[in-house]
Amino acid sequence: MHVSHLLGAAALFAGIGLLFTTDDSGPPADAIASAGTVTPPPASGHFVLVVEGDRDRLTVTHASHKADPWAGTPKGLTSKWTLSIRDAAGTELTSLPLDMSQFDLTPARKGQGQQVQGCVVRDARVAMLVNVPCLQKAASYVMQREGIVVGSVDAATVNQLAGGGR
Repeated sequence: MHVSHLLGAAALFAGIGLLFTTDDSGPPADAIASAGTVTPPPASGHFVLVVEGDRDRLTVTHASHKADPWAGTPKGLTSKWTLSIRDAAGTELTSLPLDMSQFDLTPARKGQGQQVQGCVVRDARVAMLVNVPCLQKAASYVMQREGIVVGSVDAATVNQLAGGGR
């Protein structure tokens, strides 16, 4: 074996070792708060939700629970579309903007297929991943367009889709 192969293998194993020893607990809560994002109540990890549908009806079709903390709303993201996490009384625990900019959600395009313009593909059907905090008091996840409810999923369903892990 050549010396260059040995050095490359050693560098690879050192890099893999760093992956398992690096602290990846995420940014401190005060750093997230100072960045201007919504700071929800304490959470036990986060969910990755698969949201699917169209401009008038959205639902959560799959979910995965992750133990690592929720990273917060991307800086500067604003939207007329939101996902509201509510408790059993209907009180909003937190509201998160949904980035729908990749979809063609004009009323005339509803039910239509993909539209290709050069190398840009826009679809009237929504299929996206949404990271949300896993809040212990959550009872429902409500998706809205400009305040109009376009979908709602109860927390028990999200928990079941995630394999019961909370």
